[in-house]
Amino acid sequence: MASQTHSVITFATNKFSYLQFALNCAQSILLHNDIPIYIVSNLEAKIPEIFKEKVFIIRAKPGHAELGIGIKLHIDEYLKTAHTLFIDSDCLCYGSLEDIFKACLNMDVGVAGNIVPAWQWCGKDQATTVKKVWGLDNLIRYNGGLYYLRQSETTTRIFNTAREIGEKYDDYGFSRIKNKWINEEGPISIAMMIEGEKPLADDGSFMTDLYTDMRPKIINVLQGERVLRNKPTSHANYRPWYPALYSPVIIHFGGSQFKSYPYRSQTALLKLKNKGIPTAFAVIIVNITLHIPYRLYHWLRSAINSGRQ
Repeated sequence: MASQTHSVITFATNKFSYLQFALNCAQSILLHNDIPIYIVSNLEAKIPEIFKEKVFIIRAKPGHAELGIGIKLHIDEYLKTAHTLFIDSDCLCYGSLEDIFKACLNMDVGVAGNIVPAWQWCGKDQATTVKKVWGLDNLIRYNGGLYYLRQSETTTRIFNTAREIGEKYDDYGFSRIKNKWINEEGPISIAMMIEGEKPLADDGSFMTDLYTDMRPKIINVLQGERVLRNKPTSHANYRPWYPALYSPVIIHFGGSQFKSYPYRSQTALLKLKNKGIPTAFAVIIVNITLHIPYRLYHWLRSAINSGRQ
């Protein structure tokens, strides 16, 4: 998809490791898409030569980098095209983004989620506040690793409302990430509900994390292969709104997964590609050095634990 009207944006502020994650994300996107990618950052860094024609740095506005994750309440202030996907830097892309753009065709702000009773997502105490302050019984439950934004007055209103909520975040009783950062999902969900925005139905096909499948058996960012498994219905990590098997375009690994072997295996594949290693050989190398050892370790660990029971 080559277009002057569509683009991707992500954030990488304060730490160079975040910039590397953003470049990993950008490379994975460019494997499957011909689209400009904008990285918002306050870091002085040069884009590697192989990405220069498609990846661009946008300087973070004053005061935004200090917000940490809360900078996501300002996505709308960095839009460069009429249609934009925000993708978290801790994500990797496994296919064309075209279906996501098409699914968001009639939206101003889009997320992959489901409308649920507020208490199911944020708990009864927070739901009481949401009802009292905004008159909402339901909220959009979603993962903030993916947003669609159209340049429009409605999009601006949604983010203005979300920022206003963010200014009184603690007063409203919202919990902070690691007792430090504002989580943008609650304020944006409320703002979207106020404007009557509906989510993309979350069936695991657009973007998801590894909650139901921490170690996917089929995952290859170079070849676009990914099959995730839902847990059995009796398992605590079972998601009833997902099918038994699903293949998301985007996998949101999350900060806690950067050292896990699934993320390490995928970034190893990207590095080998950058070195000119043919895909078939890169897959063999990663299977030998990462997949087989880690899977053997987890199999042995499971067998030992089972034997103790």
